[in-house]
Amino acid sequence: MLQKTLQLMSVILYYLDIFFNIVAIPKFISQQKAMFVLTILSMILVLLSVFTSGKTAVICFMLLGFSNAVMWPAIWPLAIDGLGKFTKIGSALLIMGIVGGAILPPLYGKISELIGDKQMAYLMMIPAYLFILYYATAGHKVGREKV
Repeated sequence: MLQKTLQLMSVILYYLDIFFNIVAIPKFISQQKAMFVLTILSMILVLLSVFTSGKTAVICFMLLGFSNAVMWPAIWPLAIDGLGKFTKIGSALLIMGIVGGAILPPLYGKISELIGDKQMAYLMMIPAYLFILYYATAGHKVGREKV
């Protein structure tokens, strides 16, 4: 029963994600606000995933997929805004930044082995979310000339 419920939830979240990405950002909520809210939500979900158990932990971890997926339409425009002739290079660097998906899972594995707790090892995501929070609030403005 839990598996069927989680499958249904993942389909619902998929369509909510598409709707939110297409309709809400940036028409109703700015990229900065979306990133800020979604990063706070992600950190709360990580903490709930770590400090709860059973269905609650699984559902909270699953909801991270929604909050993470919705961040891309917020990150991308902020990152390439004002790059001018360097937009192609900036976009390529963003794509290469996805390598975090290749680096963080082995790092998680090593941390979970070292501390002997797979669930607590998810706390490694909090510093990454703190950096995204910084980027949403101030980091995207660094290096830009004031007009």
